[in-house]
Amino acid sequence: MKPKKKKKAQAKPKKKIVKKNTFYRNFRAWVLRLEHRQQNDTPPIIVRDTEQHVCHHCGTEFTGGYCPKCSMPARWKRFNWKLLFLNFMDIWGLGNRPMFRTIRDLLWRPGYMMRDYLHGHHLSYFPPFKMLAVWTVILIFMMWLFKPSDAVPGAVTENYTILDFARNEVFHGKLSATSTMLIEKMDLLFDYLDDHLLYSIIVSTIFVVIAVKWAFRKVSKYNYVETFLSQIYINCQFHILAVAGMLFTWTIPESYELLPYMEGLIWPPLVLAYDFHQLYGVTWKKAFWKTFVVFVNIVVLYFILALIAYGIFTLIEHFAN
Repeated sequence: MKPKKKKKAQAKPKKKIVKKNTFYRNFRAWVLRLEHRQQNDTPPIIVRDTEQHVCHHCGTEFTGGYCPKCSMPARWKRFNWKLLFLNFMDIWGLGNRPMFRTIRDLLWRPGYMMRDYLHGHHLSYFPPFKMLAVWTVILIFMMWLFKPSDAVPGAVTENYTILDFARNEVFHGKLSATSTMLIEKMDLLFDYLDDHLLYSIIVSTIFVVIAVKWAFRKVSKYNYVETFLSQIYINCQFHILAVAGMLFTWTIPESYELLPYMEGLIWPPLVLAYDFHQLYGVTWKKAFWKTFVVFVNIVVLYFILALIAYGIFTLIEHFAN
């Protein structure tokens, strides 16, 4: 008998190849490469020079980057336009490289820059308080330049003070001498802060620090002082963006209270979410959510402060009567 022929196995139908969304994958890969580049774009550490040098000023032989006797640089450079510009900027304390590097990193990698500063890279960046003072002066000058009548804080003549509010609305004009004196002192304090933008920013930053610390208490490894320094750098970042916006639009907002760049509530949360994403290492979704929580915490803090002030003045009135 002839062997039976085996039946050929039926060919399985080919599965249709579904093309995945390559645009999304390419965009995500580009974002990951960008973030990796931002994280590792730290300032290079200057290696100690081990060559033997002779000081051009005092003739001392030494090894290293600077003469131990007169502090002159080991390598002498001829004057050029760049060195001339740095010497001119050194009049205001801006003639060193960390200022320009700090400006560049506050726009390119702000959160990672603050992380590097808090982790010990102090010499690579401009000090936060000094930078805030410099850019506050630049901001006030720009506001005066574009709108001299209302640019400088405190120049507005019509000002509804805390004293007027307490007299007319809270206590309806029934204030004791002690309460009136306390309210006048508070009014003078707020007038002083209104005339000195730098101190006003530092005082308002305290509330922001508490709000940020509450919002990121589970993921943040920084204490209140380190959080305060990071917020000072964020204020510098807002100053730089505000000055750039004035130069781009050639105008400033029509009205403002503390900071002109905080009038629009659209781009400041975006900038804060960008900073928080890099500084605390959270996802974009969590960064936006935490930014919203920070704003809610600030409102709650001001509400609590108002209740405390109202309670204090109520007790003063009760015991005074």
